[in-house]
Amino acid sequence: MALRGRGLVSVGAAVACCALTTACTPDPAPASTPSPTSPAATPTESQIERQMRLDYEAAEEAYRANIDEQDRLAQAGGVDKASRSLKSTAEGEYLSAAAASLAFIKKKGWHGVGKTTILGVIHVGWQDGRVRLMSCEDGSRLRLLDKAGADVTPKGDSRFVQSLYVVRRSGRWKVSSFASRSVQVFEGEPCAA
Repeated sequence: MALRGRGLVSVGAAVACCALTTACTPDPAPASTPSPTSPAATPTESQIERQMRLDYEAAEEAYRANIDEQDRLAQAGGVDKASRSLKSTAEGEYLSAAAASLAFIKKKGWHGVGKTTILGVIHVGWQDGRVRLMSCEDGSRLRLLDKAGADVTPKGDSRFVQSLYVVRRSGRWKVSSFASRSVQVFEGEPCAA
């Protein structure tokens, strides 16, 4: 739910995505007993495709958990510093932007009502330990209220297409950096499908 400061930050360089071709794709994993901690590769899914799927799922889960935590903290009136839960799913510029927005809410004595809606997330790029996601975030139902209950939600954009880099650190996935693009409608955006 970062207080629309996300719309002002852009990532200067894109990460080169790993191009997977038949020549560099390993043979499908042999049929063996699947690990009890993660789903097995499907008969048509190679070992690398399985790893990519699991990484994307974990990265998206971390992103969604982070948005939920940002909304929860905004509803509670913001925070002076990032919560443990926020830090467990974010780092770097993404964590800094979220923490700054939540600290601003706290400083002003505001609180949030409503939630950010994630309309869709698509998987855009993969490297071992790093994925890129694209998300359509609709914050139009999220309002900020002052102590008297007056709506103090900043005017302007509330719908964003987010390009997110999510990294694996010590076994945990964390949203690390982002670029935002404001949109009036999500029609035609890949993440809105």
